[in-house]
Amino acid sequence: MSFLKRLFSADYRAAVAAEAAGDLELAAERYALAGHREAAVRMHLLRADRAPSRADEIAALRDALHWAPDGSPERRRASRALGAALLVKCQAEGIATDRDRHRVREAAELLLESGDYRGAGQAFELIGDQGGAARAYRLGGLVDLMEQALSRGEERLERQRELREAFADYELHLKGGARDQALAALRRCVAAADRPAEYRRLLDDLESRLVAGGRVVLQLRRGERITVTATPRVSLGRDPLCDLVLRSAGVSRRHAEIEVERSPGGARFTLRDAGSRNGTLIGGLPVAGAVPLSGGGSFALSEDCSIDFEADGDRLALRIERGLDRGQRAIVTLEGVAVPLPDLSPHAALRFERGRPFLLRGEEPSVSLNGERLAVGDIQLLHGDHLTVAACEIEVA
Repeated sequence: MSFLKRLFSADYRAAVAAEAAGDLELAAERYALAGHREAAVRMHLLRADRAPSRADEIAALRDALHWAPDGSPERRRASRALGAALLVKCQAEGIATDRDRHRVREAAELLLESGDYRGAGQAFELIGDQGGAARAYRLGGLVDLMEQALSRGEERLERQRELREAFADYELHLKGGARDQALAALRRCVAAADRPAEYRRLLDDLESRLVAGGRVVLQLRRGERITVTATPRVSLGRDPLCDLVLRSAGVSRRHAEIEVERSPGGARFTLRDAGSRNGTLIGGLPVAGAVPLSGGGSFALSEDCSIDFEADGDRLALRIERGLDRGQRAIVTLEGVAVPLPDLSPHAALRFERGRPFLLRGEEPSVSLNGERLAVGDIQLLHGDHLTVAACEIEVA
């Protein structure tokens, strides 16, 4: 702008007056209206230097960048200052979300535009963009840093490939019933991911659904429950932590125990009272010490709950005949032994391995797991699983 145009421009005179009065925002506005963009940029940069907060500083620098002519020294100065301010803000607040990473990328591009290639490369590296970092270092002639970024980029690509393969394995094994393999695949995902939080959440969810401890409860659609255990000692009582939970009022919290031992002819099952208030009865007589359960018969936990039993090789079948849980059933067996399930034999059996239950296919392969039909393989059960076996619907409680 010529001297005479400045002299007779009301906006220019107002800008000079505002600058003298210290009103930098008004001065910048008037300089811009007068067509003196460099002066407007200078005012906004001064505003940024005197800003009371980081947010005010960034706002002033954005205004400076808006008015700075392309390719001018003022634009380079505004770009560098804004990029540095954005980067400091992101590092102070943490880089956790996509929005945070978008801000860091903006800062990197601004630093790159200003000619601060080292700063731009370091900003790209903060968000894992090794390609962008290598590009910035290359433009700045920083060969060693460029080669390091390229090497890290190759490693990151390899981790991404491993992550994709591991997640595909997780989904395949989860749907197919191989849950321990799904767990191992998720752990690979956590190790390979740049942002493992989502995979950790999936891992925690899967671990919380694992059935362990040698006990599983199957809920049939018609309301019947089947408890299957494979532990050396099976507890019976009202306590929710008992292996077979019974709700009758006369039953103590921990009323009785069934001990399971291996023997040459199959498992040996022994009934003991656990110090109950109303006693454990066989044939109307209280149990004193250990009483073997062989063949078939019944025993009672107080007078409120009667249980029929049938011992057959490695399997003890129990059925509640009197009490609030009348009709419910339980199977007591040994680890590693496949036992047929009531109403599902010969279509399916159950076996425990390391305390974890596996549903084994029988003569009919028609099995659906959580709505997916499975063609082959045993199924490691999880809490919340829904199965359909030979038209019988089951939920793992």
